[in-house]
Amino acid sequence: MIKRLKKRFGKGERQRSDVEVEKRSGLRKSVETTMDAATFAEVGMHAEARQIMAEEQAAPRRVLVVGHEGTFSRPVIDYALGFAERMGYEIVALNVLDLPKDSEKVGPYCSLIAKEFENTCEQSVAEFLREAQERGIGFQHVVKVGDPDKCIKDVTHELRRIEFVISEPDALPEVAGKEEEVVIPVYAVASPA
Repeated sequence: MIKRLKKRFGKGERQRSDVEVEKRSGLRKSVETTMDAATFAEVGMHAEARQIMAEEQAAPRRVLVVGHEGTFSRPVIDYALGFAERMGYEIVALNVLDLPKDSEKVGPYCSLIAKEFENTCEQSVAEFLREAQERGIGFQHVVKVGDPDKCIKDVTHELRRIEFVISEPDALPEVAGKEEEVVIPVYAVASPA
């Protein structure tokens, strides 16, 4: 294998940008990236090996925060900011519009409803964004239309390095009439094999 690499890439005369490393995810990606770097180092391409490892380590780790329709509750914002700050994660805030299954009634109005929903989400996420910026936490906002579970799966697949999902609790104390402490659901994201 090393002979093939030397023949294909020469002895270091090509730049790293000429070599495409396939995108992978999760633990498997990390192991394969490390093996790619080791292979480059074995054939004398040390700078390229260091660059591969630097890129792997520089990729941001993320937590996905799923709001309740167009808003994020104060307990979820506080928890997500504290979590991201402690763990060194970026935040990806997700709002999902789940339209009814019988699209005959809302079909002609779907694009209008989605546009209005997006505007509402932009306004409601402004405070969340400001607080994240004040704390130096990377922040990204995504709005999706569709089944919430599918939207969460799509976002984790599109953005990569999402390791946890924080979602709104089923009922907040102010809604349920309780003065108890809120339990915020947090899920670890399983890496695809």
